[in-house]
Amino acid sequence: MRRDKKSFTHIKEVIDDILGTSALPIDFDGIRIWRLWDGVVGKTIAKHARPSWIKKGVLLVKVTDSVWVQELEFKAEAIKESLNRKLQREAIKKIRFRVGTPQDRRQISKKKSQQEHIQDLTPERQRKMEEIIARIEDKELRSSLRQIMILAAKKDSESPSD
Repeated sequence: MRRDKKSFTHIKEVIDDILGTSALPIDFDGIRIWRLWDGVVGKTIAKHARPSWIKKGVLLVKVTDSVWVQELEFKAEAIKESLNRKLQREAIKKIRFRVGTPQDRRQISKKKSQQEHIQDLTPERQRKMEEIIARIEDKELRSSLRQIMILAAKKDSESPSD
């Protein structure tokens, strides 16, 4: 059953709602950092270090071992300057390196199904997200947007609140 065209919501309105709601805490600099990372640091470093989160200008990078942490601390200023230059603003004020399991964002998103992620969110967040998504007629676009919103909200809830 298709709705009359007059009842469609313009995609601009939906996107404005998404960007204006706390149901989707998107950090566009964070998204761009993950895309730029390999090109800025090179393939060798990228195999051993991946961004984990960015909050209030502090970028946390997970690194395979303490030797790489020490090596990267010497390069932190150059990495920060390169990323900020690519972002065309001072999004990163400091980089912290921690031993952990560096993961590509594609690997992270494959770990849990969409259903497992949505169950981790508060009922209020789920409701707000579904209200926004329900306004989209196209089934594929609706599904893609739902996945983006769930992963972004989940990532936000995993980052520290300091």
